[in-house]
Amino acid sequence: MQFEALDRVMRVYETAHDHRVLPGLWMVARLDGRSFTRLVREVYPFEAPFDPRFRDMMLATTRHLMDCGCNVIYATTHSDEISLLFHQGEDSFGRTLRKLLSILAGEASAAFSLQLGLIATFDARIAQLPSEQLVIDLGLVRKYQG
Repeated sequence: MQFEALDRVMRVYETAHDHRVLPGLWMVARLDGRSFTRLVREVYPFEAPFDPRFRDMMLATTRHLMDCGCNVIYATTHSDEISLLFHQGEDSFGRTLRKLLSILAGEASAAFSLQLGLIATFDARIAQLPSEQLVIDLGLVRKYQG
């Protein structure tokens, strides 16, 4: 089968169940290091309970995610988790969850692995928040006090 024909057939099955974040909803991506407990205790022993090298790698990974082409307006990291708040009008990849999640997990995994010198992976999920007040209540932004 020619590549073009294969691509045409496969895309129907790949995209049949694509979910998109509805316009107007806030997106918060949450990334989590996969098996990082083992990574930081056995594979690459960092200092417990806090290691500035690990913190710096997480901060650099977070900065990288903020500069990957999506309009991220706020980010935070805690332990092996990263949260990213997207601009409410963000429309990368048509707000398709599958694309956003795979790209964010891949970018975070690559950025962290390059710094560590070992393979490390992240998973990603996106919360869809219906109101600015909920975003504020969760501490993701502060209400503009013009």
